[in-house]
Amino acid sequence: MARRLCRLPRLLPLAAAAPQRRLPILAANPSPAARLPRSSPTPPPSFPAFPRLFSTSSSAGDSSMVVVGSADSFDAIHTKVQDEKLPAMFYYTAVWCGPCRMMAPVIEKLSKQYPKIPVYKVDIDLDGIGNKLGALKICSVPTFHLYHKGEKTSEVVGADVNKLQSAMESLHK
Repeated sequence: MARRLCRLPRLLPLAAAAPQRRLPILAANPSPAARLPRSSPTPPPSFPAFPRLFSTSSSAGDSSMVVVGSADSFDAIHTKVQDEKLPAMFYYTAVWCGPCRMMAPVIEKLSKQYPKIPVYKVDIDLDGIGNKLGALKICSVPTFHLYHKGEKTSEVVGADVNKLQSAMESLHK
């Protein structure tokens, strides 16, 4: 199974190099045809409701997933895990990342399967978190850091379900 991941440095130059096209603003109807009478406006199409893959709270009470909401709370949680020598998994993700969205149900299942190991979900696009990610050497998403006794014991980069499940199992033992 090929690992799927999003490389951050590779994406940033492409976004900056993309030319911005602007369409000209037309002041009048450019068509010489006679104006047609307008019918009543049609309502916008309704889209089917899809389940949210990046919810901020779990629907079940037995999940150990915690969504990190700010750079300050990330610092506090990361320091607490290291100082108190707690087991934990940090899940670095982004809303725009396809492989991250694919992994969301897997992470939810793992957080329910191992309720004693908290899963901290960190959005890499939070304000002020970029420098901290650089210090942790995170350059691709999804990235998973697993901590045991305050030390980072393993890292899984990409959407590798089997590797993540085995890393979580070894952390649980």
